[in-house]
This record gives sequence, structure tokens and C-alpha cells, in this order.
Amino acid sequence: MKERNSHKAYWPYESHRPYVLYRYFSFFILSLFTLHCMLSCGSAKQAAKTVTAARTTVYRTLSDEAYAGLSEPDRLRLDYFYQEACKQKILGNHVAAYDLYRHCLDICPSAPEVLFDLALYQTSLREDSLALQHLVRAAELDPENTHYKESLAGFYLDRNRQVEALTELEDLARLSPRRSDVLGHLTQLYVALNRPADAIRTLDRIEVLEGKMANVSYQKFALYMQLKQEKKAFGELEALCREYPHEMSYRLAIGNQLLQAERISEAQKVYDQVRKIDPDNASLKLSMLELYRRTGKDSLFTAMQDSLMYSDKTDPEMRVALVRDFVTEHMKEDSLGQQRVEHTFARLDSLYPKDLSLLQLRAAYLATYYKSNDSAFVAVMDRVIDLEPENTQALFYLIQYYGQHKDFVRLESLCRRGVLTHPEELICHYYLGVACYQQDKKAEALQAFSEGIVQKTPESRPGMVADLYSIVGDLLHEMGRKEESYAAYDSCLVYQDDNASCLNNYAYFLSLEESQLDRAEEMSYRAIRLEPQNRTFLDTYAWILFMKGRYGEAQAYMDRVCPPDSADSVLLADPQVGGVVLEHAGDIAWMNGLPEQALRFWLLAKQAGGDGLSAVLSKKIKLKKFLKE
Repeated sequence: MKERNSHKAYWPYESHRPYVLYRYFSFFILSLFTLHCMLSCGSAKQAAKTVTAARTTVYRTLSDEAYAGLSEPDRLRLDYFYQEACKQKILGNHVAAYDLYRHCLDICPSAPEVLFDLALYQTSLREDSLALQHLVRAAELDPENTHYKESLAGFYLDRNRQVEALTELEDLARLSPRRSDVLGHLTQLYVALNRPADAIRTLDRIEVLEGKMANVSYQKFALYMQLKQEKKAFGELEALCREYPHEMSYRLAIGNQLLQAERISEAQKVYDQVRKIDPDNASLKLSMLELYRRTGKDSLFTAMQDSLMYSDKTDPEMRVALVRDFVTEHMKEDSLGQQRVEHTFARLDSLYPKDLSLLQLRAAYLATYYKSNDSAFVAVMDRVIDLEPENTQALFYLIQYYGQHKDFVRLESLCRRGVLTHPEELICHYYLGVACYQQDKKAEALQAFSEGIVQKTPESRPGMVADLYSIVGDLLHEMGRKEESYAAYDSCLVYQDDNASCLNNYAYFLSLEESQLDRAEEMSYRAIRLEPQNRTFLDTYAWILFMKGRYGEAQAYMDRVCPPDSADSVLLADPQVGGVVLEHAGDIAWMNGLPEQALRFWLLAKQAGGDGLSAVLSKKIKLKKFLKE
């Protein structure tokens, strides 16, 4: 049978860029909390009681301004419809809830809780101007309500209106003086607005509430330095050390800041103090490393660097950082520097052969400085995948590499591990099938592709699923299971109606049966529209036209596949022009009154050989005439 498979390797270059949606204050915290309380009560009736109790409190605490001129009957109506709106909101009937809230506003345009709830809906509907108007009005009517203030501040911050947000946050900090989270956001805003003095005062308030904390002290240090008040800046770090005298990292922070300020002798004194207390402190050694670098003490620097890189007491993350700096520094040098890097990696590998971070660093080094050294990089990736089988980055790279280099034995082994650790990754099933097929393990290939189809989910790439169905169709047809084959092709086209390989193969197999030729022509034409230079596809279309008796059109397309003026050696060397294509060219030429050309192509077809040649090819050559099989 004529070989029609022309599948291309599928490689998903899909980047799922992670993102974090950070909101300073959520509009929905209170709503969600209320919803949880109501649902935990178990009935809408209990929810109604909760809403009623809340409104009773509102009536008791708000000034008369909010409900001025509201008669008792109107208050009852407002109660009823507001309660019903909240119930509908809880039940998820948001259109009904929104309409009811608007009706409540018709009854009492100044009810702050109604204005606030409406603002939440208007925010989600992106009616920002109306939402802001209602939020502002709710906060004015109930100025002591911290939730309204918090939501209004969040609204401003989400839209980068920092000045307006600052006013609300300052008011919120006044209303809730013990809320350190509010003070923290207020500090961030002062910093953003370049008001370091105000930020320091706010951090002082946090310290009164929470006590001395390193992150607060470091932030105050930076702010004092911004104000060029070095004495106060270092005073903050000294106070932190007094608060936690046994924590050497705080003392080292002072030394490091002194070193950054080029106050070398003072930094040295601090480091000496730490050494007396904790001589094996790894952070101290890092600080000393920087000190030796800045003071030009190269021999001490090298000795300390080696001690840190090779010591088993060094934290793995610190070791990686040191090696990364070492590589960057020495790769700027001559070949001797590069030899030092290689020696360092070799020594580290002997000391820590199972350190995944070091292996990944070595891979990055090879990819950066030795891009053409694929074999070394692959060797590292093989070890990475052995240590961390779930590492999809290494897995996908190796699949691509072994596939491109046609190392199907290793590709099969890798993909078998891949389908065990990542059964949801269709690419593992796909390449497992490819590797088995290329080793003439057709039954195993069919099983691999079929299992990949079973693993598909609504999130799977349609093109990947379509390719799996298409190849399953090819294999089933090759095994003589035609009905199952055509069902697989139909499934392929459901997932991807422009899968060119499927369209071509499906059309060709139908033409061989002289069945559904109109459909076959339509699918084949779509295939050549997708890949107009693909000679296998052009041959299929020409052959279908031949089967339909449209010999002149068939000749026009076949001349693009096998140009009559091409040398025999060129045609025989073309991988897309096999024996069956050459026999088609001869048959079409005969029907167009070109017997000499037909005989030439038949002879070439016999010379090329391959699957799919007709049983009467030799007779056609002997009799020098077309014969139907």
C-alpha cells in the first residue's frame, strides 16, 4: 500500500505565564463572611434574621440624615425589600438582587447599606463612575463604618489613584488605630508617594503594636538613609541588635551596610565581633568574602570562596549562588578561567552528585557558553530527569532531542517513564507511539497512541488530540481495520477540521476503494490548500481526479509532482516521489495520450519499488499499455 503518512513532530510551545492579582483591600470580604454565616445557619429564614438585626443596628447608630423624611411604612418596605435582595444575593440570583437593591434606593436614596451593596455590583459591571459615587456617599453617610472606608480605599488603589486612597487610609487608621495591616498599607503608600518621614512615623506605630521586628527596622533604615540621616539609620539596626542580642544576622546586617558605605574598618570590627561569638557562621563568611573582594585581598578571597563552595556545611542555595558568581567572573577571562570553571564543576559533581540545583546550574552554564555542545547538555539533562522524574522541562527537552536525532530506543525508554510520571501529558504518549512505530512495533505504537487519546481532557490542545486520532487511523488502516480507521479519521476532523495529514490520507484511502470520490476530492483539495507544495498531497489529488475521469486536470497536478523534464536520477532521489507516485504518473500520462512518458514512469516505478505498487505493473511495461488492476 502506498505510504501516505506525513505527520510532523508536534511540540507544544505554550507558555502559561503565572500571574498574581493583588488587591490592597477586597470589596467582598464582608460579603463573603456574611454569606458564610448565613449559609451555616442552614436556612434563608435565619439569613433574614441576620439582615434584620444588622439594619436595626444601623437605625440605632446612624444620624437622622441617612433616613430623613422616611416614614415608618417606608422603613418597613425598605426592610422587606433589602432583606429580600440579600436573600437573592445569597441564592446567587444576582439579577434579581440587583433590581431589588435599586428598588430599595428608590424608597430611600440615602440608605448607606443599599448604596454600598449596589456599588459592589456596579464595580463588577465596570460601572466605575456610578460605583464610586455610591461608595463615597455611603462613607459620608456612615463615616464611622470602617468597611466602607476600606472598600473605598481599595477602589482608589485598584485604579492607581493614590492621593485619594491616602485620605481614606489615614482616616481608616484613625478609626482603627490597632490595625497593623492598615498601617502597613499606609506605609507602602507613603513610600510610593515619596513621603519617607510619614512612612517612618507609621512604622513607629506598628512597632508600638507589634514590637521590634526585623523587616520594620530594615525598612526604617532604608528610609532614614533616603533622608540622609545615617546616624538614625544605623541606630535602628543597633536597636534591633539590642532587642535580639543572640541573632547574629542582625549584627551582620550592620556590618554589611557599613561595608556598602565604604566604612571598611568599622565593618571589619563588626565582623570580628560576630566571629568571636559564632566563627562558623556561613553568612559571616559571605560577608568576609565581599570584604576581601573590596579590599583586593585576592588570596584570602579565593581561599574563602573555595571553603564555602566545597564545604558540606554551606547551605545548598548559598552554594549555588557562589558557583553562579564564580562562573560569571571566570568566563570573562581567557581559556584558563574556563578550565577553572570546568574543574570546579567536576569537583562539585564528585562531592555532591545528587544535588539537583548544581546540575541545573551546570545545564544553564552549558546552554549559555557552549550552545553547540548538545551531548554534554543532554548528559546533564539525563541525570536531572533521573533525580527528578517530574521535571517536565527536562523531559520535554530530551523528548525533542532524541526525536530529532532519531534515537528511538532512548526515546521509547524516556517516554515510557514520562507516561508513568505525567500520564496527562499527551506529548509523552505521542512520542512513545512514534518511537515504537519507528522500531516496527506497530501494535505497541497503536496502544501508546490510543492510551494518549484516553488521557485527553477538555483542556488538552485540540491539535494534539487530532494528531493522535489521525495516526491511530493510519495504523488501523495499515492493519486492515478500515471501519475503525475511518472512525478515527472522523474523530480527528472533529477536533481539527484542517488537519492536513488526516485529510490527505483519508481521501486517498477512499479513492483506493473508489468510494465517496466527491468527499475524497473535497478533503484532498483542502489538504493541498493547506500545504500547496506537498507533492504527496498533490499526487493524492491528481489520483482522485484520475479516478473520476478528469484526466487533463489530473495531468496538470501530476506535472507539479513529477515534471516530465526532470532527470530520472532526480525523481528517484526525491523522498516524496516513491514507486507508487511514479506509477500514478505513468497511468495519468497514458490516459492523456502520452505513451512514451507513461512507459518511462512505469519503468522508474519498478526501479523505485516500495509498497502500494499495482500487481499489473510488470504487464503494463511488457504490453506498453495501461491495465486496470
